[in-house]
Amino acid sequence: MFGLICQDDIGLVGHSLFNNYRLALYGYFGQDRFKNVNSINDIHDMTHLFIIDEHFAPNKGIWKNDDFQGRINREEIRVIVFNFEKIYNSYFPWNVDNQNCLMRFDNCCQFVADLDDAKLLKKNVITKQFLSRDTNLLVNANPNKLDKILFIGQLDGDQYNNRRQLLSSIKNLNIDVIQTNRRFSYVDFLNKMNEYRFILNPLGTGKFVNLRHFEAVRLGCVPLQQVVDDMVDWCKEIKKTSIYFSDPMTIKDKIKDAQAFRSKEFFLEDYFADICLDNFM
Repeated sequence: MFGLICQDDIGLVGHSLFNNYRLALYGYFGQDRFKNVNSINDIHDMTHLFIIDEHFAPNKGIWKNDDFQGRINREEIRVIVFNFEKIYNSYFPWNVDNQNCLMRFDNCCQFVADLDDAKLLKKNVITKQFLSRDTNLLVNANPNKLDKILFIGQLDGDQYNNRRQLLSSIKNLNIDVIQTNRRFSYVDFLNKMNEYRFILNPLGTGKFVNLRHFEAVRLGCVPLQQVVDDMVDWCKEIKKTSIYFSDPMTIKDKIKDAQAFRSKEFFLEDYFADICLDNFM
């Protein structure tokens, strides 16, 4: 039996990321092999525990205490963690404390999202934020999209300084900017994105490709994905999912040269197979 810490109510978390992982794990291993873990009382008859985002506060409330970790260690349960936040040198310094606590599990395999974290921790595989084959966004692709660029997301705070600089550098382009400030429902967010052909996806709090990129693909949009360093080597899928750039001054020409571009969709279930998730169990 596999335990699953995955607080994925979309109305609560405001996105489908965690639910995508639940659905993909069910599809890959079989739903009947999983049970939800909400407290230490749920730890019995388990061989493995999956944690979908160890940093998410409701999840931390379950795993991040001595009694819970002690029980997991005594019962020699294998812990598999899918991480979605930058850990080291982050804008959120408490992430290091979370990591130090996570390392108290005796038998833990963690897939990290950020490329710098992966290199520091000597990881060969990173977390991906694909949708599941079974994900239902409740929004169908709009075939009559505006031939314009949209940025929709967060901009306030030091953690998004890169986004503000990028937007300032391309203000001469035909781009609409919507700062969400957490005021959109998930469906409203998707519907707005669905109106545009191109979705600008600058980096946010870490070096990884976020959920917005793959939501855009599902909706028939074309992500304009910012990349840095060797991101394309680690995230080879973006060659087929997006028009990617490192210099924002090249966006206009890249769009012009790729008018017939169509994004290919990737799925979490295939990612699990590609990385041979069974070998990490």
